[in-house]
Amino acid sequence: MSCPPEFLVRFGDRYLFPENVRYPEQTVTLTAMPGPALPMRWGLLAIADPWYPETTPKFAATTIGGGGAKVTSLTTVARTRTGDGDADVMAVAASAGDLDRVATWEPLLQDEKHFHLDSDSALGAFYEISDAALLQPLFEDADHMKTVYDRALTEKVVAMEVDGRVVAVVFLCPDGSGIYPVHVGFDADMSAVAVTVDLRLLEAADRLD
Repeated sequence: MSCPPEFLVRFGDRYLFPENVRYPEQTVTLTAMPGPALPMRWGLLAIADPWYPETTPKFAATTIGGGGAKVTSLTTVARTRTGDGDADVMAVAASAGDLDRVATWEPLLQDEKHFHLDSDSALGAFYEISDAALLQPLFEDADHMKTVYDRALTEKVVAMEVDGRVVAVVFLCPDGSGIYPVHVGFDADMSAVAVTVDLRLLEAADRLD
């Protein structure tokens, strides 16, 4: 069962993950990891797997605000591995827009259905749909996207640039390829101001707060 979207961005909340073959039972805290700012002309946000160019969208998933730089962020948890004791930082959600202005969350709808990020490569991306033509050659360049993927493995969220301008923000889906639900946040005037992608890791945990 998906986590309520408002819980995905309640930084400081604690969750208990059960033991599995990789990690012991452990309590974790939701932490905000800032991502690169995404400059936008109109706020026409596309959400897609950037390393699956055959399925890149023709239209924006939603509009968030108007023009101007949009904040991006990950909601992360750190889990300590059994054995070596090293900590793995993993994203449980990826967001774009002004989270502080969100009053209510609703499923992002397309064709009257709940929109999901369909990730085949374990990557997701936020970008303005008007930059799709600039990005498509990069999405189709396997060597370039392998470099982006390798960076995302360690940095979790990275920028893609064209001519020195950030045109996409790419994030790692730590659970691998999958279908990830997207919600849109509305302010008090019911204007869309943010989106969040549920990366579904919290489905395995119990909320403590």
